[in-house]
Amino acid sequence: MAETEGMKGREILYIPDRLIADPVVFRGMTDSEIVGLMMVGTLFWTPISILILLPFGYGLFGVAIGVDIDIGTLLLASKVLIRLKRKQPDGLHVVHFKKMLQRKGLKHYGYIDQSQCWDIRRSKPVVRRPVATNDGEE
Repeated sequence: MAETEGMKGREILYIPDRLIADPVVFRGMTDSEIVGLMMVGTLFWTPISILILLPFGYGLFGVAIGVDIDIGTLLLASKVLIRLKRKQPDGLHVVHFKKMLQRKGLKHYGYIDQSQCWDIRRSKPVVRRPVATNDGEE
């Protein structure tokens, strides 16, 4: 194998999981996580801010304050996500949130959270019934 000038005898190791993973954009969060948090925060904080300031005639300022609080929520949520994602495989934090939603009964994802054992609940032993064969014998 011919050595190229730029490589200087070293090979670049490509890890396929890292190649297709979403890149980290801001404070340990991917683009989809940021968009999701901003959408949820905007849908939650903006109406609350508007309703609080509307009686005083400052409903439009409620939109600006709602977005400001939403950005603060994003900063606080990023700290929680950094702590949750630390030393864990990629995507495990999503499974954690799905299990939490399922435990609270908000949505069913099919995760099994309980340990159970099954019993046949028979009080008497099963008695075998004789079966007739083609020869007429039992």
